[in-house]
Amino acid sequence: MMPTSTKGILGHFCEPDEALAAAAKVRDAGWKHFDFLTPFPIHGMEEAMGQKRSWIPWVTGVLAICGITFGLGLQFYVMVYDWPMNFGGKPHASWPAFIPITFEAMVFWAAIGSAILAIIAGKSDTVPQPPPMAIQTGATIDRFVLWISATDPKWNPAEATAFLKSLGAQGVRLVDVEGEAHA
Repeated sequence: MMPTSTKGILGHFCEPDEALAAAAKVRDAGWKHFDFLTPFPIHGMEEAMGQKRSWIPWVTGVLAICGITFGLGLQFYVMVYDWPMNFGGKPHASWPAFIPITFEAMVFWAAIGSAILAIIAGKSDTVPQPPPMAIQTGATIDRFVLWISATDPKWNPAEATAFLKSLGAQGVRLVDVEGEAHA
């Protein structure tokens, strides 16, 4: 019996090479709302799925420079203008002494800022994912699971099922709104 309101379809592969080849075929077939759930990163999967490079490394670099500027600026202001102290006749603006704090400020700004921006950017993901706890996919253990969402413009349950089976996917099943799987 076919579910009345499907959320999508999933099927799994046992080898990473099979998953990589399937991702390229799904992309070439014109599917837009699909994803692969894998137990470990697969080199080349982003290209096979047609995803563009992330902008987050650029943001992390800018935030690291901001952290360096903040760390050096604050230390220079405090040690030279606000509260100059004489430590064994050394100059007030002794940059080698500023390196540890500058490094820590750089890491703090880059890490925290990138994490916050990644969370904000991740909320705009347009591909609905399968219900996480309702369906046991095996993706975190030993399977490479292909998920095609019912929001895809090309969506047709019968065609999607036939397409996944033609790729060699095992355990192909439709997932309804409640998270129940139907073969």
